[in-house]
Amino acid sequence: MNTATPVDNDWTAEGRGEPDESYLLDVLARRLPRAELHMHLTGALRRSFVGGGTDGVRSERRWDYADVPDFFVRHHEFAAELRTAERVHAATLHVLGNAVDTGCRHVELSVNHVESRVGGLPTATFLDAVGDAFAKMADRTGLSGGIVFATDRNSGPDVATDALTEVLAARRRGVPVLGIGNDGSPSRALGDFATVFARARDAGLRTTAHANKAQDVLDVLELGLDRIDHAWELGGRPDLQRRVADAGTPVTMALSSCLVMLPGLFPTASAFPFQQLRDAGVQVSLHTDDPAMFHTDSAQEYRLASRTWGWDRQTTAAVAAASLDAAWLATDDPRREDWRRETGALIRDPRRIPEHEHEQDWRTA
Repeated sequence: MNTATPVDNDWTAEGRGEPDESYLLDVLARRLPRAELHMHLTGALRRSFVGGGTDGVRSERRWDYADVPDFFVRHHEFAAELRTAERVHAATLHVLGNAVDTGCRHVELSVNHVESRVGGLPTATFLDAVGDAFAKMADRTGLSGGIVFATDRNSGPDVATDALTEVLAARRRGVPVLGIGNDGSPSRALGDFATVFARARDAGLRTTAHANKAQDVLDVLELGLDRIDHAWELGGRPDLQRRVADAGTPVTMALSSCLVMLPGLFPTASAFPFQQLRDAGVQVSLHTDDPAMFHTDSAQEYRLASRTWGWDRQTTAAVAAASLDAAWLATDDPRREDWRRETGALIRDPRRIPEHEHEQDWRTA
């Protein structure tokens, strides 16, 4: 005979009500459909991929930040891990998977030309492996996107011309190269690369560049590039902000990377000019840059930003939508409509997406 005391496991009554709003904003920051448009492959390799043995402290020090020169050294050290096509393929899947897990539906992954050769692989082999990983992740999760092949600013326009030749050959092989960028140590003027950008544009590639100084922003506008990366020196410059806004050139900013690398300029998150640019009408979006090296991810960037500037659900969603608007994806791609409906559902309740979502556009509701 069973004499155990009955246990009431019905949580119906206790389960009613609304969860804490700060928790829901955290969930929204992780689930909102967005595009990652400013992320470097080698700066996104985490310990779970790179490894480093059982000495936890010594291994973890590989992701310490010291200063800018050391930062570039560590980039090259991580690039040296990519010595085979299989390793490049696995690294790309690792990075793309982390992005998908933090809300990214579209990723434009930056691959630096010089770093692609550090491990000894031909650039063609490297790009093919990255492209194959994009195809596999698309089959697995529906992720869209491709490669932004970054010419190295410190290496000069002749090396950049070689990079463009590699890129165009890769496109002919079917590798999803969307455009070219320009990053690395800013020792040369962007204008030095004018011919390379023009050739890329004539070949149907999109274009962007890191803008570390105000002059870089002016050069990007003069060159007619499609996007601007970073551009933190737009802060406090309403004249430049108006020029960028009037040109309609999207800006991809990264909050945590600037807080780590430029604390003298940005001693607090609120000192970073992201919201200032939004208020000025600049099409600005939030990205991760080198998420492993700055101990962040896309969800964390959105959480930090929303808490810093007091964003509600609608504003957080608008920032995510801005990233999709700036993506190098056809404006009539049907996935855009899916993402819009998903966003509307998540604004109403970040915990769930109804099976059939037929609501009015949340941006006009």
